[in-house]
Amino acid sequence: MKKEAKRSQKRQYPEDFVFNYVEGDGEQFDFGMDFTECAVCKFFHSQDADEFTPFVCLSDFPESRLTNSGLVRTMTLAESAEKCNFRYKRGREVKQGWGLVKRRQQ
Repeated sequence: MKKEAKRSQKRQYPEDFVFNYVEGDGEQFDFGMDFTECAVCKFFHSQDADEFTPFVCLSDFPESRLTNSGLVRTMTLAESAEKCNFRYKRGREVKQGWGLVKRRQQ
């Protein structure tokens, strides 16, 4: 992921993801990623369908449950935050999911 994060910073493909790798401390989280540009958001925006993007983001939680990767995320670009902050801790229970969608400010 470190290598991919560095590659993303080159912005070779304008519609791609751009993110930074975040070293974990092994206690709070093992590793993280801060996405500052999102290919999914860019695509939905190009289709004038921004309101659907937060629902796509929610699919990250069942995937994390399936892989036992312990995702916690407190903000997303799809909900107008400055970044998406993914934090993974192997074996941690994933408590977030479908019930936590915020309504976007109009």
